[in-house]
Amino acid sequence: MAASYSSFLTTQYYSPVFNTALFDGPFRIYFSQSYESVALKIYHLLQTQDLSLWTEYKKWSEKTKKHAFILIYPSDQDLAIAFDGEPRAELMNRLWDEGLILGFANSYSDESFGGIYQHILTQLKTFIGAEKTNLNLQF
Repeated sequence: MAASYSSFLTTQYYSPVFNTALFDGPFRIYFSQSYESVALKIYHLLQTQDLSLWTEYKKWSEKTKKHAFILIYPSDQDLAIAFDGEPRAELMNRLWDEGLILGFANSYSDESFGGIYQHILTQLKTFIGAEKTNLNLQF
């Protein structure tokens, strides 16, 4: 099923603070405008440092119509609400019939961004690898 803006709006992961989004191929990055620099950093790194993953996702998404939703929440509390009040992890993830949802709170320091970005990459690689081999994902 093709990921659509309206179907995402009806999920528990959507937040009214998401007043801006970047859509490019399989990637959907939702955020508050005040976190634009973080979203652009993720977008830029995916296209430059991890171009092979970017390209692989684009080809794969064209066939499957699944996407990666990267959600930047303003606080740990907002993240916990969206993910059913689970204990906070640096990066929360869920499978959705339209793809993979990755959410994190923008409450980190610049020094810890690298760790969050690496978690994003790990989850993206795990998701696409499991989908290609039709494995059941265990997050």
